[in-house]
Amino acid sequence: MKRGLFFAFFVIGFVLIGSGSGSAQTASVAGEWDGAFNTPGGTRPFKIVLEADGEKLTGTAKRSSGDVPITGTIKGDAIEFTYTINYGGNDLTMTFSGKVSGDKMNGIVTFGGQAEEAWSAERAKAEKP
Repeated sequence: MKRGLFFAFFVIGFVLIGSGSGSAQTASVAGEWDGAFNTPGGTRPFKIVLEADGEKLTGTAKRSSGDVPITGTIKGDAIEFTYTINYGGNDLTMTFSGKVSGDKMNGIVTFGGQAEEAWSAERAKAEKP
């Protein structure tokens, strides 16, 4: 009897711990982020809004020339997302890969597979009413 009761508590505890880690992962990147990436012409700011569903990321890159959709993944603290912009009349896919740590993330952005630079972002501060 004790063995069965112990096993039941173990299984319930394991399930609760597992379900808690998934929701923490989702909450860790969902929301607005303010960032910047390096370019040969200087540092460029960017704003993104991310939504997470398990390991799947979606969202929007907020741009003065028009918002564009984001797709990507989050696996543990590893993040990767892409969006495509029009640059000089051509589509340019930007791929961001890196690590998330609390309210910060950073890594490398690849410009159409041709060049790489550093990027970083911080969770946007809530606006006060």
